[in-house]
Amino acid sequence: MLKLKLKPFWRYYGGKWRAAPRYPAPLHGTIVEPFAGAAGYAMRYPDRRVVLVEKYAVVAEMWRYLIGVTEAEVRRIPLVEAVADLPAWVPAGGRYLVGFTMNAAVTSPRRVLSAGSKRLREMGRTFEGWSENQRERVASQVSQIRHWKIIEGDYTAAPDAPAATWFVDPPYNNAAGAHYIHSALDYRALASWCLTRPGQLIVCENEGANWLPFQPLATFKAGVNGKGSHEVIYHR
Repeated sequence: MLKLKLKPFWRYYGGKWRAAPRYPAPLHGTIVEPFAGAAGYAMRYPDRRVVLVEKYAVVAEMWRYLIGVTEAEVRRIPLVEAVADLPAWVPAGGRYLVGFTMNAAVTSPRRVLSAGSKRLREMGRTFEGWSENQRERVASQVSQIRHWKIIEGDYTAAPDAPAATWFVDPPYNNAAGAHYIHSALDYRALASWCLTRPGQLIVCENEGANWLPFQPLATFKAGVNGKGSHEVIYHR
């Protein structure tokens, strides 16, 4: 396997790209993310066979776009501060992608560049908004995910795999998880489904969750107040 990693195509609320190295490395040639989001774990191991499952139609369409778009087409998308300013030839997946760059770590695409992102860009944060750097990041990476597969549907739409690494990162069973577009889950049913997955199983949650026998992992995103997200894990 090549030692290749990609940077996030967009910054999604609850994304795991920065935290992914803290989770166990994949033991199998196939990675399945049943709650794909921005696929932060798979982006660290893009050479594997990757199967993404995503219920939110907007995110699923973005992945279809990214898997199929050419580098040249991405580089043709003009730099704008409002999605409405994009030319008509930019398809829905591309428009959603630009919308997600308009504000960091949101759960749905935005229409215009946020005031906060504008301030950060003025301070030298070059990846704020649909900038030249952000566009080039996407364009330079899309060829590395041609072999990926996206399935639109809930986690039960994931295909059976003889042996795979299952990275299960659902909306957390707390107030933080309620921010997602699709956040209502039967966690007892999800637990039963997880335990029947063949191969390596990695399940993410927040401290206090008890629908699986979770163990402490780490505290992420600690701020100046010393607080952060206390992450737990179930690994088999």
